[in-house]
Amino acid sequence: MRIVVVGGGAAGFSAAMVAKGVGADEVVIVERMDTLGGLALVAGIGLSGAGAFAVLAEEKALGGARLYTDVLFPIATHGEISMPGFDRAMLYNVTKLDARMQRVLDANGIDVRLGERVTGIKRTGATISAVILGDGTEIGGHAFVDATGSVTGIPGCTEFGSGCVECILRCPIFGDPKGLVDGEVELISSLNGTGRKGVTGTSYLVPIGSLSDDVQEDVNRNGYAHLSVPPNVKPDMARARRAGSYSMAIMSQDVVKEKLLLTDVGGYVKVTANAAPRFAGVLRQIPGLEDSMIAQPLAGHKGHLVEGLTILPRENTLRVKGFDNLFCGGIKSGHALFLLDVVCSGDLAGYNAVMKAKGEECLELPKSLAVGAFIDHVGSLMKTKAGLQQSPQADEKTLKTLGAYRENEAAIFEAVSDAGLRNIYRQTMD
Repeated sequence: MRIVVVGGGAAGFSAAMVAKGVGADEVVIVERMDTLGGLALVAGIGLSGAGAFAVLAEEKALGGARLYTDVLFPIATHGEISMPGFDRAMLYNVTKLDARMQRVLDANGIDVRLGERVTGIKRTGATISAVILGDGTEIGGHAFVDATGSVTGIPGCTEFGSGCVECILRCPIFGDPKGLVDGEVELISSLNGTGRKGVTGTSYLVPIGSLSDDVQEDVNRNGYAHLSVPPNVKPDMARARRAGSYSMAIMSQDVVKEKLLLTDVGGYVKVTANAAPRFAGVLRQIPGLEDSMIAQPLAGHKGHLVEGLTILPRENTLRVKGFDNLFCGGIKSGHALFLLDVVCSGDLAGYNAVMKAKGEECLELPKSLAVGAFIDHVGSLMKTKAGLQQSPQADEKTLKTLGAYRENEAAIFEAVSDAGLRNIYRQTMD
């Protein structure tokens, strides 16, 4: 049995690891770039908030979260710290991510095809039998996972953003991203703060060495720096509104209103939250950043990538509607952008791909569990305009609203066991 995963980001990695762990004979990852990681190559914040740590405990109880246990924690710059706006956070070294992911996948016998772009599929009715690469090569499989993200590359960035900003996805060199069935289904798009398609990214990376000595000292000592923006420095509100409305809503908080939060992500600081695009063009007017430069995206302050354009309609099993053996994970499966949410969906997509290939019933996680409740919640938000303007996160507030928050790790493991799902993502299927 062969499972084919298209996309080598956090969701694709997670899907492949679970698929292999539950008994797939062969797992192939097809990634158009020559690196793994996708947008996780610039994320840097692996966990944020108490809710994230609770969800991680549940995902580990399910037997998943291998991206965290095998990759992110070994390269963490700070395993757990407190920062302004984040009661608990974990930061990782983005410069080590690709190498670590490749080593882990190789050690688990997963076939990684880098620099290969899927341009089409072969199918009979609702069943896909193979993906077709740019050179015409076909890779057959029994089930498939689309983890290609929800960006279109230069076409979407030109239509909805400021054109190509040469971001981490490197479209001009390796071609625009493309999902397996983007042209065959009615895609869903998240909406920005203006209510229109085209949610622009917010954060960017600045080399630590370009910061002032005092700011570098803060970053090295605390894992972050929190800088005040002088009153005379004018924000770019037009750019800020092209981000998601969730980001707009948090701008009233002190952590982003007139301040920048710089987090240590290994060689770089990530300038994060909605204040980042607001002040991208005037960084050098802020004390401590007089010599700074934006290293990623390469176009600097001009703009950012545009995401959320190609989300697939899916069930709570993460099977793509209209297809028998196609599943989706990560930002392809919903507009939840936080790294842990992406990993959770990737884990479930990989598991159900194997279930389908074996002729078994696919798993829908119960809503009594945080992950199951959140996957259902995101699916519901995707059905309305108001929901698509949100940027959902499986945080403490959301999970409490859904009645699925547990803070105590023993209670989390007990709930997973009571559901009969303990280590389900690591049990080889007969």
